[in-house]
Amino acid sequence: AAGLQISNRLTSQINGLGTAIKNAGDGISIAQTAEGAMQESTNILQKMRTLALASANGSPSAEDRKSNNAEYSALTAELTRIATTTTFGGRNLLDGSFGTTAFQVGANANQTINMTLGDVSANKVGSQQLKSVTNAPSTAGGLTGGPIVVTGGGQTSGTITVAAGDSAKAIAAQLNGAVGGLSATASTEVSFKVTATPAVPANFSLTVAGAKVSFVGVTSTSDLADQLKSNAAKLGVSVNYDATTQALSVKSDTGENLVFDGGDAGAVGVQVATKNGSGALSGYTALAAAGATIIATGAISLNSTNSYSMSGAGVGGLFGGAAATSANSAKTVVSNTDVTTAANAQNAVDVITQAITAIDSQRADLGAVQNRFDSTVANLRSISDNSTAARGVIQDV
Repeated sequence: AAGLQISNRLTSQINGLGTAIKNAGDGISIAQTAEGAMQESTNILQKMRTLALASANGSPSAEDRKSNNAEYSALTAELTRIATTTTFGGRNLLDGSFGTTAFQVGANANQTINMTLGDVSANKVGSQQLKSVTNAPSTAGGLTGGPIVVTGGGQTSGTITVAAGDSAKAIAAQLNGAVGGLSATASTEVSFKVTATPAVPANFSLTVAGAKVSFVGVTSTSDLADQLKSNAAKLGVSVNYDATTQALSVKSDTGENLVFDGGDAGAVGVQVATKNGSGALSGYTALAAAGATIIATGAISLNSTNSYSMSGAGVGGLFGGAAATSANSAKTVVSNTDVTTAANAQNAVDVITQAITAIDSQRADLGAVQNRFDSTVANLRSISDNSTAARGVIQDV
């Protein structure tokens, strides 16, 4: 009787192990199916990022960007199609419906391994963003000094401090990595309006990261453009001038302050405005006062796969109005991006980069789960073989 009981228990275990091995095999197949689809999603995002970088450059025409955007939109649709049509045994894997699923990988109850699959469609993956607001050039650079505390992903950063006159570059360096996964970039772009004439020329100096250049006898936009281009390398800036529209701007890709000083006679007829993190221009500030210093502070763009928030006096003038003491990130998804303008394309690069990071994270988790399944199957087979041999000995007695 005792032998019969033991034999029956072993039979139950062996049968259960056989089913558990099959279940684990299904888990491996699902992981491989999902990983293969996510690899293709990553390939698509890389193509989209390449298109965004091409459109972010200053050389493409409006028609070129329109063509790039047509391909970009088609790839966006394909990204969502992959997410909604990737299935295993009739069950969708990458449209968000799979969630966290337990796989029974033992001969007894609750011996499980969990697998989590998220939504990787174009209207779900993207970046948690926060962009600096518009600050017109001013004597203090438009910033309110004070501390900023960054909170996100269950972490609280050490306090960083913003001071009046700080450059976007310096602030971004403090914010970069303040919480896990947070990326901060800075740039300073200044647009010019020139109404000076030969009768009343403008005189002023521009200082960038310690390099100073004087502009004397500026009589027109084209004249200033020529002088800026001649000194661009010294100042470490790029110059963009459209002779047709008379649009003139300079840009520090690293986010340095652009400091303007009126000359002896003042810079009558020259005005400057800065772009914010979203590419919108501030109001124009005149450089008319002789000897006056005007600081153009750059823009900061924050991106992360996780949500985050900021609080403290330093938030004012940077991520909100002067009186603001808090700001929260907002998610921008891939489907809400385009490459029709250089500014939009720059933002698309940020969003796609975070989307790739999010998918890479899922793929890493899948790899770890698949390794667990592989180890589990090997162990279950060993147990099953030994249990079968033991049952055979008992039954032979």
